[in-house]
Amino acid sequence: MSIPAKGALRSFIARKGPFFLVNHLILAPLAFWLVFKIAQAGLVYERSYQIVRLLILGCIAIFGYLSLLLGRRGNARLLLCFAGAYLAGEILLRTLGSFGIGARNDSLWREPRPYFMFGGPSDGRAVTLLPQMGGGVVHLNAEGFRIEREIVIPKPTDELRIFVLGGSTVVGGPYAATLPTIIETHLQAGGLSQARVYNFGVLSFVSGQELALLVHRLIDLKPDLVIAYDGGNDLFEPWGYDPRPGYPFNYLVEEEAMDTLASKAGDAKTIASLLRDSALVQAILGISSWWDRVSIRLAKLRGEVNYGGASWKQAVMNAYVRNIRAMCRVARSNGELFAAFFQPMLAYSKTLDSAQLAASGGDDMVRSMREQRNMVASILAAEFSAPSVEPGCRFDDLSGLLEDRPAAFGDLIHVDAEANEAIGRRIADELLAWSAFRSNGAAR
Repeated sequence: MSIPAKGALRSFIARKGPFFLVNHLILAPLAFWLVFKIAQAGLVYERSYQIVRLLILGCIAIFGYLSLLLGRRGNARLLLCFAGAYLAGEILLRTLGSFGIGARNDSLWREPRPYFMFGGPSDGRAVTLLPQMGGGVVHLNAEGFRIEREIVIPKPTDELRIFVLGGSTVVGGPYAATLPTIIETHLQAGGLSQARVYNFGVLSFVSGQELALLVHRLIDLKPDLVIAYDGGNDLFEPWGYDPRPGYPFNYLVEEEAMDTLASKAGDAKTIASLLRDSALVQAILGISSWWDRVSIRLAKLRGEVNYGGASWKQAVMNAYVRNIRAMCRVARSNGELFAAFFQPMLAYSKTLDSAQLAASGGDDMVRSMREQRNMVASILAAEFSAPSVEPGCRFDDLSGLLEDRPAAFGDLIHVDAEANEAIGRRIADELLAWSAFRSNGAAR
């Protein structure tokens, strides 16, 4: 640099004062980081941070421009103004509460519950269904279930009480088009006017959670029949989420969160933990560090359970079969009937185009899930070969019901209203033909 240029630079900095350099040493790296994060953002949970990052980047550009215009006194005060803007942004973000993880996902449906892990919000509020469940606003009862009528205790003598357990495929859709409502409509049309069907579906539930819900809550409500419409979450969730057979949806994330709260990494009272408590800093930094820890845990668990191997696939299938057997025993020991219906999934379709194959997890996952489906169906069909073998329990394989209709699926497991109607009608027809159930209904 020439001597005149050096002199001009010194003169410029002298006019702006030492805080000019301090301001730009703070603003410039922050601006570069934000540009990097905006360009890099790909995770679905990162997208909600983008608008915040763009606004912060705009503020930095304004403050940088002002720093060039202002003199010594202005630059000395500019950093304090920037700190004030940060504080205002922090307060605004915490007031809005609409950015970041949980803002537009299914976290409302994962309110902690003892024994069966999670459920819908328990304050009777209105919540929005996820798009794959049909969208729209629905009302839940005080226990977080999609039930609009009161469950009368003690049970009226003329009521044929039926509970439906399952995941989002039981919860979703307009109320008149939900699986429990369809079943009730067809049972009443079939002569059982006293049938009352209650929706105890919970998003992402696997059969082990259904078993826990049955044991710890539903048995005391004295159902005449318990229906489990499931199998889909049991088989596909271990492929994409927690890989341990029989574990609830994404349980490894719960473990990681508990480890963080317990400070197993030793960072409970550090600068890093302080920054993580800031809504604005969280928006700037994103979730990569948290996501990295979850990904490391996931990879470790997959190695431990022989993910994708024959023994692992067998263990996933065995966990489902074991829970179906247990629900049968629990129901029968309390004088109730039990019926399991193994649900259809996109992966079971005879033909899949490239988009449907990708939505089903790819060739390996589809092939493996078909193998597991066949094993489940053969084992449980042999165990509950006919209602007469075990008068109080039955298993029906509906997994092939839509195998010629892949277009009926909106994703791997959710179906359109027409297909849902066909499934509900089929379940009602099977029940109406079941002598144990029919005789129970006739006694009401």
